[in-house]
Amino acid sequence: NLENLDFSELKSRLELRFGEAQSLQNYYSQFTNRKQKFGESIASFGSDIERLSQLAYRECSDLIRDKIACAQFISTLSDGFVKRALQLEGSTSLRIAIERAKAIKLIQENSFQHKKENNFNFGKRKEKNFGNSDKGEVNQNNKEKERKFNKNEFTKFEKGRIFKRGNGSGKECWECDKEGHFRSECSGSSVNKDSRALRGKFD
Repeated sequence: NLENLDFSELKSRLELRFGEAQSLQNYYSQFTNRKQKFGESIASFGSDIERLSQLAYRECSDLIRDKIACAQFISTLSDGFVKRALQLEGSTSLRIAIERAKAIKLIQENSFQHKKENNFNFGKRKEKNFGNSDKGEVNQNNKEKERKFNKNEFTKFEKGRIFKRGNGSGKECWECDKEGHFRSECSGSSVNKDSRALRGKFD
């Protein structure tokens, strides 16, 4: 009941409800709950952290306030890699932490882009090599077929030539390898020469 309160107590409650104390509590709540939003730049987020720290910690010195703001900035970054890098570095200055975070983020993006390009080039080379391998396999198959075809043709040719030689006149001498007579009729045969010599003696 407000009627039963004295002036000092009433003033204290009004200040708590509407005055500076309430404002400080509100700023403190905003500061501690502030996190980097999706798509928000590091520089913009750092500037807002600095602004809220000045409102929430007016009674602190600049050095203490800067350390508090730096710790809050690092702990609420959305990029886990950048956050861990800054924590390992042990940064205590907000402005230095902002610049380092921007540099790490840039290196990270360049590294990712370089890796992406390498993967793309590797994929293109692999596809090209795969295509060349297919072409080489096709060429090898064609050459194999060509060799088989030539071999078959050669075999057919040889068979045809032998058949022709054996059946051209019906006679072939195995002694002189000539056509038109058999071995028994060959004048150059050693057997026939001996036979003729023996017949001459008896005659």
